[in-house]
Amino acid sequence: MTTAKKITGAVIIALIIAYQWYAESTQTNTPTVVSRPGTNSTTDFPASGNASATLEGRYLRNGQGENLVSPAGLIYTSGRSGHRSKHVLRHARDEPERDGSHGVFDVQGNDVFRLIDEAYELIQSKSYRVQVIPEDDGKTEYVIQMNRRIGYLGGQVGARKNHPPLERLNLVLGDNRVITAYPY
Repeated sequence: MTTAKKITGAVIIALIIAYQWYAESTQTNTPTVVSRPGTNSTTDFPASGNASATLEGRYLRNGQGENLVSPAGLIYTSGRSGHRSKHVLRHARDEPERDGSHGVFDVQGNDVFRLIDEAYELIQSKSYRVQVIPEDDGKTEYVIQMNRRIGYLGGQVGARKNHPPLERLNLVLGDNRVITAYPY
């Protein structure tokens, strides 16, 4: 009788592990647009240097100074090439004349930041879907397998390849500060 109980317990544990793996690998938590009616979600972010302007329906909230903070705790700051939130949103549309390749998100505006938060939560949970590439300058690059299409390859290379779908997200962070993020 004891052997039967051990086997039953082992089978139950194996089923729980298999279920957790299956649930994580088939997760289809596709973001939806939640922006203020009558606004363009790709340009619903401050156009000037004042990145902390409050807009109803925004996913990112005001942080210290011009910083914007996501619900997962990622911080978007101003950098040499402008505000990081704007830099990330440049990957929400194709740049067909861009020499080389360009990862383009399928989602727009707020949903881009929701998708990045989802990837960051996979990093925080130490998911097997995350590849970590440490860099020398205190930044870390993460390649996160999202297990669904999140964008396509744009630019001149993407056009030559008929814009293949992309399922990975490349996220470069300095601690929890976003440097860049794009479909990969």
